[in-house]
Amino acid sequence: FYFFLKLDTEMMPLALVERLIKEHGVAAIPGNAFGMENGCYLRVAYGALRPETVAEGFGRLARGIRKILDV
Repeated sequence: FYFFLKLDTEMMPLALVERLIKEHGVAAIPGNAFGMENGCYLRVAYGALRPETVAEGFGRLARGIRKILDV
């Protein structure tokens, strides 16, 4: 399972994904790899994870985005 997340930022999706991986241990894929070109989209997959792993990952994703985008 996966979802697309649109972020209100001028930051390029690849730059955001690289920082999420390096700084927060969260992997996502830039949305433009799937044709999502109008804005900053991330594709996040969670289907093959245990529920506790999903909860931890979503927490890291949210904290990482807040820190990187300063929101």
